[in-house]
Amino acid sequence: MTEEHYDDNARWAREYIKLGQELGQEINSLIDQVVSLKRENKRLKRENFNLKKTKRRKHI
Repeated sequence: MTEEHYDDNARWAREYIKLGQELGQEINSLIDQVVSLKRENKRLKRENFNLKKTKRRKHI
């Protein structure tokens, strides 16, 4: 019975490690997407600001 419990615990430990690795990869992928979107948002805000400044200069 003890050996059976040991084998079962070892199997579950492997499953948890595997699950942790898969979740870690998914989290890294999502973080990469967030960073990419954040970078694009910053670029678009800067572009919008520059367009507003250019538009303002034309009216002066």
